[in-house]
Amino acid sequence: MAVFRAMRRGRKESEQEQVERVLTSFEDGRFLIDKMGAESTVDPDLAVVLLDQRRRLREEYGTGPAASMLIDRAVSAYRDFIRVTGWIGNLSIHIERELFGPDAPRADFQGRTIRGLTVEQHLAHLREGLLPLAERSGRVMREALGALESLRAVPSEAVERSRPVRIGLKL
Repeated sequence: MAVFRAMRRGRKESEQEQVERVLTSFEDGRFLIDKMGAESTVDPDLAVVLLDQRRRLREEYGTGPAASMLIDRAVSAYRDFIRVTGWIGNLSIHIERELFGPDAPRADFQGRTIRGLTVEQHLAHLREGLLPLAERSGRVMREALGALESLRAVPSEAVERSRPVRIGLKL
């Protein structure tokens, strides 16, 4: 309750108005984009794609609480995958420039010692940092989508808990 009171003071809205605003933003995906930090940092094209993917997954798998959480997890993992893939692409440009550019290969000199080829550092960063991140993002995305598929295979609790209906046939 203290959190609601504090938030209400900052926004000058009632608790009910806040609940309606937040739930509306959750339904249309703005809440997810905002909590990913993407509202101000993701380019508008990526935000449109993420919101469209979320909408289409919700149409396909439903809007229940479990499905909604898994869908948001899959969309977040997709965003991470896109970001890491971009980093890999950018680093690849540096690696290719150093390996095949006009001055390739070269070494960084620091005083009288040679520290090594900068391309080796780029490759180590790619191998040890970025590729595992891309694989992890892909795995999280696959697991979330697999869990969504398994939700679809489970009978509806509403049907399972409902009373049986007696049907009589007259022949």
